[in-house]
Formats: sequence, C-alpha cells, structure tokens
Amino acid sequence: MIRKTLIAALCGIALAPLGAHAQWLDTLKNAAAQAAVGAVQKMVDKPAAEPQERSPAAAPATRNADAPATAGAQRPSDASAAPGCRKLKGNVLPPVGARPADFKPEVLWPEETQCSYYKFADLKFDAARDMKKKFENASKVPCSDCEGGYSFDAWAHFAVVKGGSSKEKFDAMLLALKPGQHIDWKGAKFQGQVLLSGEQPVAGFPCKQFHWILKDKAGAQVAEREGMYCEYKEEYSTTARWHEIL
Repeated sequence: MIRKTLIAALCGIALAPLGAHAQWLDTLKNAAAQAAVGAVQKMVDKPAAEPQERSPAAAPATRNADAPATAGAQRPSDASAAPGCRKLKGNVLPPVGARPADFKPEVLWPEETQCSYYKFADLKFDAARDMKKKFENASKVPCSDCEGGYSFDAWAHFAVVKGGSSKEKFDAMLLALKPGQHIDWKGAKFQGQVLLSGEQPVAGFPCKQFHWILKDKAGAQVAEREGMYCEYKEEYSTTARWHEIL
C-alpha cells in the first residue's frame, strides 16, 4: 500500500509544472505517513491466532504413582517393616490382612497378619499349634514297646492305616473327604474322630479345615482341636501340593 502511494505521488511530480513541485512533495510526505499509520493500525486490529489444542496423544505420558506395576506380583520389601514385624529383603508376599468375618474357626487364621512374608510356611499359627500339642498330650498312654515308654492315641494314622507310609495314606484319606464327612478310629485308651469342617482359602491359597475330637472309652469328650491342610508350591518344587499345616 505504501509503495503504490509513493508511485502515484512521483508520477504527479513528473507531470506537474516546476513551480508546483514543492506542493507535490508535501503531498507525498502526507500520503506516505497516512499509509504507514494505516498499515500499523491493521496489524494492531488483527486478532491473535488461537493456540492450537494439543491432542491427548501428543501429551507427555505420565504414570499414576499409586498404581502397582504388575497386579498380583510379589512386591519388593519396604524400607521399613510394619510395627512388630521383622524387616525382609528381596521379593516378599504382601500381608495376609484381617480375617474375613465368615472365616471359621478363628484360630486357623494366621497371626501377625500385618507382616509381609516369603512363603506360606512362614505364617504363624502359634495358638492353633498350642491347641494341637494339648490335644496330643491328652491322648498319651503308657506303652511298653514304644520309644520313651509312651504312645499317643491322637496319632490316628497308626490306627487307621496298617503298614508302611501310614501318614501319607492317611493324609490322602483326609483330603478326599467331603464337607461333613469324617474318619473315626480307636486307640489303646481313647477313641477319636476327625471331620472336614470347611474349605476356605487362606492368604489366597486353597485350604481345608478339620475338626478333631478325642473321647474316652465311655464316650466323654477329653479334648478337641482344629487342623488344616493347604496347597502351595515349595521353594524348589515345580508343582503345588497339599501340606499339613496343623
């Protein structure tokens, strides 16, 4: 725009008489000044370009720090253990957590459930183990040909299975029971019964709960306890199998 105005003014100067050149020069200055002002005004009045919105795909990737990297995987040990727990190194299993309200009997739920652990065998069942020990001691009977001079009628596998591998065979019989089914036996002084009372998992592992009862010859109850078998894979094993926990 400024260029066109200057050209027109110069043409006017060339065609005008010499006396009028001064007037044309003034006109040229005014026209150039007005053109420059108009150009600047257009630049000021022109709306600024709207910033382009960036698509979600172009945004930098972020990760929720609270989300685990792999669900269900073992997690590294924390820098500090929970109160009352010992510090562990390497990969550990997460704490068992509180006992579900419908899990019975209570004594078969692990203790110190706020603590992490390496494997199922690390879980503590001290109260249930104490109950099992008292149950066995209540079944103690003198035996002339036994080591230490005593035997225990609570050891049902000797009474139920004859021959070798009695414990392994008895375990298989227990695991084959259906809820409510039981195995009865008679010892030298006492008689007993073990019943499958439930099939509830513990810490995500399949488990079966058993109720043991010991009676005298007259049928009066002498002692009782809770027992459990759980299925898990040992450290150097390739397959999971059932283990007697209590």
